[in-house]
Formats: sequence, C-alpha cells, structure tokens
Amino acid sequence: MLYQLDDKLSIQKNIIYALQHVIYIAISAVAIPIVVAPLLGLNQNEVADVLQRTFFVSGVLSVLQVKFGHGFPIIEAPAGLWTGILTLMAGLAPTLGKSMPSLRTDLEGGLLIAGAVIMVIAAAGLIPYLTKLFTPAVNSVLIFLMVLQFSPSIVKGMLGVMTQDQAVNFKAMAVFFFIVFIILSINLFAKGFLQSISILVGIVCGWVLSSILGIGGLMTFSESRFFSMPELFAWGKPTYSPGIAATCVLAALLLLSMTYTSINSMADMLGQEMTKKKWNRAFLIDGFSTVLAGTFPIIAFMPYISSTGFLAMTGVAARTPFLMAGAAMILMGLIKPVGLFFASIPISVGCGALIVFFSMILGQGMKELQKIKITNRESFVIGIPLIAGIGIMFYPAAFQNLPGAFAYILPNGLVDGIVLAIILDHILPRKQLVSLERNERLL
Repeated sequence: MLYQLDDKLSIQKNIIYALQHVIYIAISAVAIPIVVAPLLGLNQNEVADVLQRTFFVSGVLSVLQVKFGHGFPIIEAPAGLWTGILTLMAGLAPTLGKSMPSLRTDLEGGLLIAGAVIMVIAAAGLIPYLTKLFTPAVNSVLIFLMVLQFSPSIVKGMLGVMTQDQAVNFKAMAVFFFIVFIILSINLFAKGFLQSISILVGIVCGWVLSSILGIGGLMTFSESRFFSMPELFAWGKPTYSPGIAATCVLAALLLLSMTYTSINSMADMLGQEMTKKKWNRAFLIDGFSTVLAGTFPIIAFMPYISSTGFLAMTGVAARTPFLMAGAAMILMGLIKPVGLFFASIPISVGCGALIVFFSMILGQGMKELQKIKITNRESFVIGIPLIAGIGIMFYPAAFQNLPGAFAYILPNGLVDGIVLAIILDHILPRKQLVSLERNERLL
C-alpha cells in the first residue's frame, strides 16, 4: 500500500483519488440496474431514476460502513446475486398471473422484511457464530463462482454485445483492449502516484476513445427539476407475497457469505483485525442497506469484493478520499441528469476495468487456498460445489418448474455452490479422510 487507512494526504491527492473512487463506484453501480431494471418493466427514464437512487444509497452506505461499520474503503453497490434472482422473477411473473407493477411492490415488501431479519440477527450478536461457516475452503468456492458468474457479462462488454442476436462490435472490442492495455501498462511499469491512478487514467482514456469512435451517446434530459430527493416507495405502496418475501429473506441470508468474504479479504490484505463488535456493526448496516433497497426501490446492495482488487491495483487504502467519494455519490444522487449521464457509459468502458479488478479477485481466491492443506477432503469440499455450481450456470432451466422461492433461488449456480460448500465443509469428517490418505501412502 502506498497509503494506509489513516494516512493523511494532500488536498490535490485526496481530490484525484476521490474522483477515481467515484468513477469506479459509479461504473460498478450502473451495470446491474441497467440490465435488471428493464426486465422489471421500467422505461428509460425510470431506469435513470433507479440509478439516481442507487448513487444516493451507495454514498450513504459507504460512508456509514467506514465511519461506524467495518471501517474499510469497500464500495456498497448492487449485488450480482440479485441479477439472476430478479431475472427469474421477471420471467416467471406472467406464468404466475402477476403483473410487473405488483411484482415490483412485492419486491419492496420482501426487501423490507429481509433487511429487518438481518438486522435482528446482527443485533442479537449472532454474526460471529455465522462467520464460522465461512472457512477458507468455502470462501475460495464463493470467489471462484462469483468471478465465473460475472465473466459472461464482461465478455459481452468486450464484444460490445447487448442482445443474443447482435453481431460483434469491433469498435467496442478496440476500446475494451485499449483500456486493459493502459491499466496494465501503468500498473506494471509506472511507479508512485501515476501507478495509483491507473484505473482512472484507463477509464478516462477509454471513454475518450469510445466518443471518438462514436460508441454510446448522451441521453436527453427532458424534466424541469435539476435537483430532487430520491423518491420513497417509487414503485408504489409495499405489498406482501409469501413466495417473494421468502425468496428475499433467503437471498439476504446467502449474501451474508459474500459480505463476510468481501470484508475478510480486505482485512487480510491490509493486515487488520475484525473484532466481534465490528462484525456485528458491519452486518447491522448491511441489513439496513436491504431495508433502504426496499424503501428507495433499487437492486439490493452488498460490499463489493472487487474493492480488494481495486486497492491492490491502486495501493491507496486511505479513508479520506473514499469518504469524499461517498459524499460525492450522495450529491450525484440528488442531481437528476447524473443517472442519464452514467446510463450512457459504453459497456466496453466499464468491462475493460472490471476484467482487471476480477483478475485480482481471482488471485484473492487462490490466496484463500494457500491457507489450507489440500487433502482428499478439501478436494471434495471445493471440487463438488464448483462443478455443480458451474454446471447449473449453464443449465438453470431445469429448476424453473419448482414451487415458490425454490424456482427463484435454485437456478442460481452461485447460490447452489455456496450452500453445497458450507454443507460439505461441515459434514465431511476430517480425521477419517486424513487416516485414509496415510493408508494410501503406506500402500
């Protein structure tokens, strides 16, 4: 790290690093809503409103976590787990006789309930017991599956493909590889300050090139209000559906594993210790974030594990520029045209940076494996969930005829892999398999 958590920086460096954080947070926050929101029946202006609310909540939660929660510069943004779940919900809604407006209000109610459940668990002091489920073997499975789940989206961005029947866009590919080349070149060969802003330089250069090549374009702003507060319950009064509520609660519980892994990875990289009080506060705010997702209807949040890769690339862990970025995100969430502006970012620009982040995250998964001795038992704990999870990612349709929450949850290979890893890691005996290996060596 060039700068540790409590290091004081000059005003100029604080501003530049804060700008780098803002661009990274904004690009991370934009990707999922742009994909999911239209599936929920929202038009272009409503998608921009979702982005506005997403920026506002992201800034609020990022600041809360740094000041009162885990204390690390980890961005809070829409959780990838919800992409698959909400896509399935939107696809199944017509067959279940549910309209999109009623599905959206059911989601508001479900997110409120799910957030309340997580907050109760954290307030009861149960989080330290739950974190014992997330061993290095389980964490490695989670990281590998998460990277694999995001990889198709990154490849689509690389190819400039938005729909299945769209041809490869070679201009978008040029932008993508240009950004990767810039970021890697600066990170590997530059030193000091320039190395620490490699992400910012790569994204800005890629954005300029995409404009020159005519990729993307700004959306028009037609409303009279420039500033406005994010709207409460913008999708309507929250409603209750047992199946949707159960799905939201289960998804929120499963996201605890991803939240733990994100925080733990950052703590390991920075050599910091997480106390029980910090864990409880971090997860209490995590539950509050889900409540906010139902109150200001958006895609539910999680702390991004890609923040570890971001800090590993930049070498800047100082809290001050991150807090400044959080404040900027809150301000952006109050300005109506901002959502339209970031909705116009070419997908190849964001994905060019994301492939670098996620390669660093994959390395973090490999570091988790270095913490354990790989015996037959660990091969089963890691291998079986990976094979099953990846297989389900390729064949999710097999589970869509199941009733209720199962139809929304089980087709998600990431969820299935995490659950399998936790189960196997806590039911497979350790001593017996060690003895078996010794017998094999003697034979």
